[in-house]
Amino acid sequence: MELDLHIHTNRYSGCSNIDPVELLKVAKDAGLDAIGLTEHGIRWPDEEIVEIINESGVEDLLVFPGQEAACYSMKGAFQGEFLVYGYPKSLGSNKTVEQVISMVHEIGGVVIAAHPFKVADGGYCYYGAGETTCDLPLDALEIEHPSYGEESRKKAKDCMVNMGINGLGSSDAHDLKDVGVCRTIIDTTITTMDDLCRVIRTGKLNPVRRRKVRHI
Repeated sequence: MELDLHIHTNRYSGCSNIDPVELLKVAKDAGLDAIGLTEHGIRWPDEEIVEIINESGVEDLLVFPGQEAACYSMKGAFQGEFLVYGYPKSLGSNKTVEQVISMVHEIGGVVIAAHPFKVADGGYCYYGAGETTCDLPLDALEIEHPSYGEESRKKAKDCMVNMGINGLGSSDAHDLKDVGVCRTIIDTTITTMDDLCRVIRTGKLNPVRRRKVRHI
């Protein structure tokens, strides 16, 4: 199965140009078997996911409600952004990473470092957790991301190995043309959120990066 677990839509992320109904059609055409909706601090209501699936007419595409939480220390310092799956409520962007990890792990969900080594404008810091990623009890991190150059990719892979956790490939798409550019291939079939969380923690994941995806 091929998954893209980091996608934003214009329904709940003002920075995205992606219409959610069109997203499902493009994702299917791009050869994806599952996608994750990861709006900033907001988890999609289950009933709305059912609505866009029905409206799109797309079959055999799993749509998982996740979210991307921006985290800040108690002193207000940026700690990075983290993808969350398996948590039933919106987390917002006003919590520390330690709080988010504790809350999500308590109910069996997973926390993934989003683009931890994405270099910020100016090149003086990361738009992610950066070097502190390796100190956090995370379940996985993105090691393939459209923003990564060779140095960022190497740092992400080294961090993954040192932590003994899985690495994902994700598009972080804000435009339809980017859907599936980076993705994760798994060698097992999943159908539920529990399946997804389990495979992220312990499954065999193959993150891939493609220069261009042909959308039919």
